[in-house]
This record gives sequence, C-alpha cells and structure tokens, in this order.
Amino acid sequence: LVRRAQPDGLGQHVYFLPIELLYAGLKYNRLMFAKAGLPDRVPKDWEEMLQWARVITDPATGCYGIHVWITHPVAMFVNLVYAAGGRVLERDKDGQWVCTLDSDAAVEAGLFWARMRLQKIERDGKVVCRGVMRPSTAQTSAVGVRTAMMHSYLSVNHIDLANEGIGPLPAGPHGVQAGEFNVLLGGVFSGLDQNKPKRDATWQYMVFFTGPEAQRLKVDRYVQAGLGPRLPRDLIEQANTNGRYDSVLRRITPQIDETYRIAREGGVPEPYGRNCSALHDKIRPTIESIWNHEGVRDAIDAADVVAAKRIIRGILERGTVRINRSLLGHLTLSETRTRSGVSWTVIVLVVVAFVFVLRSVFRAFTPEHERSSGQWQFSRYWRAYAFSLPALALIATWMYWPMIKGTAIAFQDYSVLGDSRWIGVDNFTAVLFDPQFWFSLGVSMLYAVMFMAFGFGAPIALAFLLNEVPKGTILFRTVYYLPAVLSGVVVIFLWKMFYAPEGLLNEVLNGLVWIINHVPGVDLVEQSGDWLQNPRWALFMCLLPTVWAGMGPGCLIYLAALKTVPEELYDAADMDGAGIRQKIFTVSLPVIKVLIMINFIGAMIGAVRGSGGFVLAMTGGGPYTERGGVTEVVGLKLFYTTFGDLRFGVGAAMAWVIGSILLGFTVFQLKRLANVEFRTASS
Repeated sequence: LVRRAQPDGLGQHVYFLPIELLYAGLKYNRLMFAKAGLPDRVPKDWEEMLQWARVITDPATGCYGIHVWITHPVAMFVNLVYAAGGRVLERDKDGQWVCTLDSDAAVEAGLFWARMRLQKIERDGKVVCRGVMRPSTAQTSAVGVRTAMMHSYLSVNHIDLANEGIGPLPAGPHGVQAGEFNVLLGGVFSGLDQNKPKRDATWQYMVFFTGPEAQRLKVDRYVQAGLGPRLPRDLIEQANTNGRYDSVLRRITPQIDETYRIAREGGVPEPYGRNCSALHDKIRPTIESIWNHEGVRDAIDAADVVAAKRIIRGILERGTVRINRSLLGHLTLSETRTRSGVSWTVIVLVVVAFVFVLRSVFRAFTPEHERSSGQWQFSRYWRAYAFSLPALALIATWMYWPMIKGTAIAFQDYSVLGDSRWIGVDNFTAVLFDPQFWFSLGVSMLYAVMFMAFGFGAPIALAFLLNEVPKGTILFRTVYYLPAVLSGVVVIFLWKMFYAPEGLLNEVLNGLVWIINHVPGVDLVEQSGDWLQNPRWALFMCLLPTVWAGMGPGCLIYLAALKTVPEELYDAADMDGAGIRQKIFTVSLPVIKVLIMINFIGAMIGAVRGSGGFVLAMTGGGPYTERGGVTEVVGLKLFYTTFGDLRFGVGAAMAWVIGSILLGFTVFQLKRLANVEFRTASS
C-alpha cells in the first residue's frame, strides 16, 4: 500500500493499491543466440554481454546485439548505474532528494554506455560499424532489422515465448546484479469526492481487482494461454488450490526461479520525490551527450580508459548540477531573490512593450485623415461594427479568452483537478533561467533560418523555372504538387526509412564509396549510421521533408502571381536588351514583391511556431548534447514541459515568453501591410 501521513496527525491515508509488480530483466532472442553459437541464457556480466553483442552485430544482415529505446534511453542507463552499485537520486541529511549522477558508479555505467555505442567492430581488418546498439523507437523499426538483447520488464505480456528467453540483468563491474523495481498502481479519481456511490463502487472494484480472487483469475488466463511456466512460482502457488497447477509448477525451470529471485533482491524502487516524474527527461541530454562527445569517442578508439572516464565524469557532474538546480530546486535564498527580481522586471518590460506595440499597430492601420478625430465614430460606421461583431466574438471566445486563462495559469502551480495555487513569478523564473529553453529557442531560430534559405526560396525559384517551360507545364505542376497530397504520417515514415542505417541515403553513398574505393590507395569506410541520430545533420535532415512536401503548393501560388505580370513589360525589357537575370530582378520580382513580403514574415513565424509536430515524429527532439536536443525546437520543448512533465504553469509562462519574442516579427509584418495599397485588376 502507498500511504502518506496526514498533516493533522490523524493517521495515514491509502492513495493507491498495487496491481502488478514489475522487475527489470534482460530479454534475448534465442534464435539469434543459437545462430551465433551462443548459450541459451543471458550473459553473466557486462563484459560477456558486450562480447556476445559484438559477435551478433552485423549491419549487412540487419543484426544488432543490443536494442535501446531512443525515446526512453534513460531506463537502460539507470539499470546500469544500479548494477554498478550506485543510485540516480539519494536523500541528503535533511531528507531531500539529491541527484547523484556524478558518483563513481555512474561513471562506470557511463563508460560501458559509451562502449556499447561507440566501440568499433572490426572483421577481416575492416571496420564493420561503430557500436553494438541499435537505437530506435521500436525493437524492429525497419524491415529485416533484428536485435538480440534488450532491457525489459519481466512480464509475460512483453515476451514472445516461441523465440525469446528472459533472465536477470547482467552483473556490473563489482558483481552487483540490480535493476529497476516498479509497480502498476490503481487509484480513485479525486473528482469523485462528491459522488459517494461511484466512489464506493470504484473502491470496491479496486479491492477486488487487487485481491486474491482476481489474482487467481489472472493466473487462470495466463495458464490457459500457455504462459504459466514463465510466471513467478509464488504467484502460481497462491492460486494452486487442490493441486490444479502442480504440472505448471513442475515445468518452471530453475533459471526462471533464479531470474525472479535476483530481480527481487536487487530491485531498486524508482524515486518518488518532488518533480521526480520528469527525472528521466532531464537525465536524457546528459547521457546522450556521452554518445555524441567526440572526446569520448576518440578516447575509446585509443583504448584510453582514464581519459574516457575523465570526460564522462565532467559530463555527469555538469548534468548533476543542472538537475539539482532546475528540477529539484536547490537554490540559495539570494539566488531565489535575484531570479524573482529579474522575472518581475522582464514581465513589466513585456507589458509596457505590448501596450506600445498595440498603440503602434492602431496608428499604422488608422488612416491619416481619421487620426485627428480620435473617436470610434460609431454613428458613422455602425454598419461596419455590426458586421464585424460576430467575427470579433468568435476571436474573443477562441483566442483571447484562452489567452487570459493562460496568463492566470502562468502565475499558478496549476492542476487540472482544480487545486491550483498562486506562486507568483516562479514559473517565469523557471523559464528565464532554464538554459535548455534558450537552447531550444536557438534551435528554432536556426531551423527558421534554414527554412527561409531553402524552404521559402525553393518555391519561388521553381515558379520562375516553370514559368519559362514552353510545354508540359500542367504535368510538372502535378508532379511537384503530389507530395502535398500524401499523408503527413506517410511522409514521415518514408523519410525516416531513407535516413535509417540501411536506408536509401546510405545505399547511395555506399555505392559512391564502392566506386571511389577502386582508385588505388583509397579505402573509404562505408556509411552505416542513422542520419537522424547524427548531431551535425539531424536538424537539416528534419528540414528536407518539409521543403520537399511544401515546395509544390507554394510554387503554384507564385506561378499564379507571375502570370499577372504584363507581357508588355517583358517586351519592353527585350527591346532594351535585358537578359534573363535583368528580367527577373527588374520586372518579375518588383511585381510580386508584395506577395513575397507577406509570405516572408508569416513563413518565419510559422517556422518557429509550427516545426514541433514534424520534429516530434522524426526525432523526438534528439539527438541530445549537454545543452539540449539538437532538434528540440521550442514548440517541442513547450509540448514536453506542458503535457509530458504536466508542468502547466511553466508551459504557460514559456508560451508567453515565446509570444513576446515573436511579437516583433508580427508588428513588422503588420506595419509593412499597412503601407501596401491593394487595387483591382482594372485599376
């Protein structure tokens, strides 16, 4: 039972009931083990696991030794820390949780973590690949790709009995076998506090569902499905009335008994303190930066363990400081006061700037001859106000009212259950002094610049080319527009397959490498990496699909605008001896410059705001360095903070900071539009 003492000292309160115990273990592919000539068991320790994984790993056949969930790599790293004899969080003398990623055990785990991903595998004197890991979002994320081992819960629901075996996690460098211990919990929704019949019925169901009768029913279903020999022995013994499961108990192997015994004795419960639910997300940049640090890679190549540990320790120490300060709130009183003062100053400046900008926009869109009156002139323009009232009501309902609510949430420790409390500017402080937020904003700006350089200019250039094509214009328009018709999910998976280690991009590059290697004295290594996990190229690779899919629709808009350029202007330019370049820059572009100007600011703002969804599906924000995710744009950071960590107040404050920054671009666009004079074709 999960209990917590009541503040009034009147006893304890039951919050949850345990449904199922979960122990971390190692799952392995028995067929791959047999094909490689390995024993039908899990490795005993880290070195044996790495050795077996090196034997199995062969990118040419799609075989890899170890699988890691790239969206949740911390789960595996934490198990390595436990096996090394360390902890991720510990309590200090005051009973507060403190991050301990800078311990010697964590450094040992970090070194093994790096070796699994970075150590070269050579066969016949040639480098086959780097590392035995296959990071992906699924165990078989590509056709023909298989992994031999992965960390997993010892649950029969996660095991293919025909092809997979289970065992305890391999021992660490000091012989410790330990891993995560977790539990599925059932609780009563607090919204039923005023509905006694439903609340009592829910509680009765929970008591039954976690009771002995329900446990017997679960065992019955597992046994009927043929999963009995993989269950813990004590679970079957509790349901073994009248010897009905004696045959199942006899089929439980000593290996299964030993697996559950080791997993239970070495089980380490997950931390449950303040903000600990977001701990894995905060650790991820630190441990992925170990993979992406060139110094660590070079030290491993040189077999320099001391240098590798020194760099890894520095990475873990800096990550520990960040976690203790940003997540666990370990700040001095003077630091708290300084940050609060800075936050209030920024808020006041933003409010003043907003009022000034709003006044500037009103003046820009008010005709010169109307400014002197200084009145709304309802009697004169009452029809215009009447027609605009429904639109204003809709905008106020769906835009400004949520904005007002979001402003209130930004000053609260908000809870969807209704027990929110006001905390002043703490949320803004968390945003303004979060280095990862500013790094994600920088990633968004870089993405926007690249989008403007490639995504914004490509449709314009394509429109000019199609405008000069004498025949087949309709065919070319159709071909370039087709990507926009495809579903976004199809586009995402198509390009992710291109970027995979066995994808089309690597096949093309390796074909060129094969040709170049025929030159005497040249011996280039074939490309076998995942482009979306390359810190240097990941953001650009995320950009390419958006350019490819958006080039066609944008091209049609600019092509239609080019058709409005009078032919007389081109004829006059020909008579003056102008070439193609002069026609483009002195005739075509001046005619469509208003359209380009309108789209430019909108595209810039859209690139900053709307890139999160596509990047989420492509990379999830990774790969990560110490500063943050190299593809974690600010929209994705906002999504993770609000709906991943459930820190709604911080998310609302983050949205206001982003909106304040984008306000300048919006005002610039509005002022430029105010100076544009629109005319009909006849005039």
